[in-house]
Amino acid sequence: MRVYLFVPCFIDQIFPNVAVSSVKVLRHLGCEVVFPENQTCCGQPAYNSGYTDEARLMATHELNALVGRIAPAGRTDFDFKHDYVVGPSGSCIAMIRNFYPDLLSGDTAHSQTARDLVPRVFEFTEFITKVIGVEKFKGRLKATVSYHDSCHGLRELGIKDGPREILKRIEGLNLSELRYADVCCGFGGTFSVKFPEISISMADEKLKHFDETKAEVLVSADSSCLMHLQGRARKKGSPKRFAHIAEIMAESLEGEKH
Repeated sequence: MRVYLFVPCFIDQIFPNVAVSSVKVLRHLGCEVVFPENQTCCGQPAYNSGYTDEARLMATHELNALVGRIAPAGRTDFDFKHDYVVGPSGSCIAMIRNFYPDLLSGDTAHSQTARDLVPRVFEFTEFITKVIGVEKFKGRLKATVSYHDSCHGLRELGIKDGPREILKRIEGLNLSELRYADVCCGFGGTFSVKFPEISISMADEKLKHFDETKAEVLVSADSSCLMHLQGRARKKGSPKRFAHIAEIMAESLEGEKH
């Protein structure tokens, strides 16, 4: 099974260990991982801010980088019947899967490529639970964690039970459910920039619920949420850890070896 790993720009620049952990887990599960080096931002920030033309240019470039059906310079060996595009970010995967076809509707060739790609695009945990099979994963890690549902993963991709099923496959790990786990953390991309006071208040509420769980680690499948919450927690002097689920999974594989 061949996976073309889509690494969002903020993970590439700020949380590279999430990408490294994703590769470790996917390889452990038997996947051949391909990393197209000319990939960049999916265009979501521009799209959400109303810069449709700029977002369309970025989407075109991203399609060429990932599957290369149109531009010779970006040509890859992507097989639309057998290969997959997988990314450790619900928000960015939602952008490609849910919005690229319409965004590129004026460009017949790229629009068709986007539509053909939709059934081959998966968020990281979604790919493991729906394509590989969660029963194939097993790890060992002694920790108590809580899980936060990101808005895009939950509401645009319908991902809720899958990440929890994965965490429950890790021996020694205790999942302490977060009160209002499905409520927004307050980041929302450009929302946090436009409405900082509201964003901070929402983060404080989420952190209060995290403290109630007595868990050591807050886990999510979106690094953007974790970045927002970790930044606010550090500002308040909290030593607690915030980790992408791919990082927890990769660490549990090390425990499984011993």
